This record gives sequence, structure tokens and C-alpha cells, in this order.
Amino acid sequence: MDEWQVDLNIPDIGGMFTMGVTGICSTLIGIAEITYMMMIITTAYETNGKDWLLELLCAEAYTEEITYVLVASVLLLVSAIVFLITASITLIELSMIRKGRSPHIKMVFAMFLLGLALLSLTMVSTIIIKQYGVEMFGLIR
Repeated sequence: MDEWQVDLNIPDIGGMFTMGVTGICSTLIGIAEITYMMMIITTAYETNGKDWLLELLCAEAYTEEITYVLVASVLLLVSAIVFLITASITLIELSMIRKGRSPHIKMVFAMFLLGLALLSLTMVSTIIIKQYGVEMFGLIR
């Protein structure tokens, strides 16, 4: 090593900041989706009573409200799982950055965008259910 060369062992600050913000956003969005899903189910249960919950579990024909709760809840749950997995992978990537390895930012962003796409699909399916009813999904027997 040259006598004028200084060896600074500083991790990739930009990568750490990007991964940290992505992890925090993923966690917050995932928790918000789970909370919203629980609010949907609780509100529908309080409005319609215990019979509605039994009808939700073993229904012969789905009403518009049951279809909304099923479709929105399932898509929100899948999207929340993707966001929480993204947050977990982000923590692993942050520890890899600290050790001096380069992060897999493309993989983390791809999972984050997949979660956002599922969240957008939830909103679009809600609009379709409101606009066209349950016949659009073919859930009525």
C-alpha cells in the first residue's frame, strides 16, 4: 500500500439507506393491510351478526358483501405476506451490506413492486365488484 493511500472501510451508505427505507415501507404497508383486512371482517361481522359469519364460511351462493370480503381479504393477505417477506429479506440484505457484500437491490425492489401490484389488484377488484356485482367473478351457483 502506498504511504499516501488511506483505506477506509465504509459500507455502501446509499445501499443501506435504500434497503432501510424499503424495509420500513414494506413493514408499514404490510401491517396496514393486515389491520385493514381485520377491520373489513370485523365491521361486516358487527353489522350482520353471527349468521353472516356462518354464511361466509359455508355459503351456497355469495352475496355482493361476502364476495367483497372474500376477494379483498385474500388479496390483502397475500399482498401483506409479500410485503413482510420483502421486509425480512431487506434485513438480511442490510446485514450483508454491513459485512461488505453488495446488496441484491433488484430482487428486493421486484418483491416490493409485486406487493404493490397485488395491492392495486385488490383496489381494481373492489371497483369491479362495486360496478358489476358478483356475477363478474362467477361465484354464484
